[in-house]
Amino acid sequence: MRRSFLKTYPTNHLSVFIYRILLAYLLFVVARFLFYLFNYTYFADMSGSQLARAWYGGFRFDTASVLYLNLLFIILSLLPFRFRTKRNYQLWVDVAWYVPNLFGLLAGIADAVYYPFTLKRTTIDVFSEFANEGAGMFLHLFVQYWYVTLLGMVLTLFFIVLYRRVRIAKWVGDGLRGWKYYTFQTTLLLFSIFLVIGGFRGFNFSRFLRPLAIGHSNAYVDKIEQRSLVLNTPYCLIRTIGKQRLATYSFFPNDEAAEQVFNPVHTPRRDSLWFGALRGRNVMIVIVESFARQYVGSLNTELEGYKGYTPCFDSLARQGLLFKQAFANGRISIDAMPALLASLPKINEHFVTSAYALNNIGGLGTILGARGYNSQFFHGGTNGTMNFDAFVKQAGYQHYFGRTEYANDADFDGIWGVWDEPFLLRTADELNKMAEPFLGTVFTVSSHGPYQMPAQYVGRFPDEGEPLVKCIGYTDYALGKFFQRVSREPWFNNTLFVVTADHSSGDLLEKYRTSVLRFAVPMLLYAPGSTLRGLDTTTTVQHADLLPTLLTLLGYEHPVLSYGNDMLDSNAPHFAINEFDGLFQIIENGYVLQHDGTRPVGLYNYLQDNALNSNLLEYPEYKALGSQMCRQIEAILQSYSARMRGNRLLP
Repeated sequence: MRRSFLKTYPTNHLSVFIYRILLAYLLFVVARFLFYLFNYTYFADMSGSQLARAWYGGFRFDTASVLYLNLLFIILSLLPFRFRTKRNYQLWVDVAWYVPNLFGLLAGIADAVYYPFTLKRTTIDVFSEFANEGAGMFLHLFVQYWYVTLLGMVLTLFFIVLYRRVRIAKWVGDGLRGWKYYTFQTTLLLFSIFLVIGGFRGFNFSRFLRPLAIGHSNAYVDKIEQRSLVLNTPYCLIRTIGKQRLATYSFFPNDEAAEQVFNPVHTPRRDSLWFGALRGRNVMIVIVESFARQYVGSLNTELEGYKGYTPCFDSLARQGLLFKQAFANGRISIDAMPALLASLPKINEHFVTSAYALNNIGGLGTILGARGYNSQFFHGGTNGTMNFDAFVKQAGYQHYFGRTEYANDADFDGIWGVWDEPFLLRTADELNKMAEPFLGTVFTVSSHGPYQMPAQYVGRFPDEGEPLVKCIGYTDYALGKFFQRVSREPWFNNTLFVVTADHSSGDLLEKYRTSVLRFAVPMLLYAPGSTLRGLDTTTTVQHADLLPTLLTLLGYEHPVLSYGNDMLDSNAPHFAINEFDGLFQIIENGYVLQHDGTRPVGLYNYLQDNALNSNLLEYPEYKALGSQMCRQIEAILQSYSARMRGNRLLP
């Protein structure tokens, strides 16, 4: 039987070519099946007919990918010359098939385990996102996901064996000689080129002149979060190579007209109840890795019997002002930094790694530094990770304190950085050395894959079958130790604390498996001894709101540029914007409007329709609301794009 499996079958040149192209298709089918299998919970609500439609749409994208990856293989295979059957020439043909197709297979398998972190198919910006990470991190990922590595190796060997099952036999001719041979082969090549061009468009000849784009995947799903099942990773990588992703928007006649709808230049209102209420206080921002709302007991009291996994945070929240309808502006860590520290939400691309990263910005460190604040950013990660050290300098922070400055690798987790408990306690010690008033910010690392914790805490925190849960428990414990330590310091009662997450993560509760609640994070303002207290369950807030809110509380009187609003201003519009798998979302007053960059595609009442099943754009009574939210997101897109491209991010 083993000999039978490894046996090769000689046949004519055209049959070998067709077999290997079909084998490339099979490779993509296997990759999509594994993607679905690994991420089943994200697509569990899809019916059989919805799955069939998604897979049918996937055939168009697989066709485009097969042709993109095999373009050289096709040309080499179909050149109308007899030397193509020579052994040395066939070696080049083999390489032209092996390298791109096996890359496509492995990229698809890798994306199957990376998808839960980004909730989108991987695009080319992943390489800039991790540009400063050492090879050791990637080697560790191969070990951490050893079963995926092993699966990739087995499938690679499997497809190599299948590829070699057929070979061109010199003695099997095509019956053609002389000019008939060259005429037929040239015609075949030209016809294949025609099919390739059509295939790049998914063989949709009714719209032959329209190239297949990532956005066409929307036509095969009912919800945008399902379209990753239509797409494939190689296609998304190829289609985003070399693209400047920040589009030019022209929803309004000019940028001034757009900014009449939403003006990003804000002047804090002196007549506000909270203006200057915390003037002169220190500011300490705690950004907790992956600290999603779904893990916080005090933000899920409507779930019967659910206590959450953050008792320390819950205790702290009872002493401050906690916002329930709070949302991150992005899905990964590098998007949180510009939003929180410079009020620049993620639109189209990651600011930190974009072509606009050198733009002048009004960062929190710069603004408060001009008022005499000393500033320092603390990050438990290895210096250079995610470009944090470079960005915080751009945002005006005077000092960066990372793993290098910590200088004790006994507390290094082996992958990302220093364990949260020792690093937060060291942060407290370093804050004691800072002259007041100060601006401090700390970014934790432990509640992150590979979901480990110090040996002495293994088994101490609930697991629930999701590895992130126990890490949330550990980080919450570390957060409690930090506040115990700083509460004894003389500067504590003169400090405004902010606690939030960099982004949402995890898949514990079904309620949070929507395009809206996958961005839900806690937002806590805690000023000891002040009246800034309570639980706000209705006001929609976002990361980009933090900068104008802090400046109002501190009594800052000058204009600032912000794509958010003061959370405490009852007269301001309160919304959150983010991007889910290529679609923009604006969340406001319990509704979410989804926009594809050209037009609105969905309006939902996410509070009453958690699964986003009923598109309210279809109902006349919601026309005015949809129009108002549409104008708002379009004004923001046009203003943001124009100012970013023109380096006009200062008021």
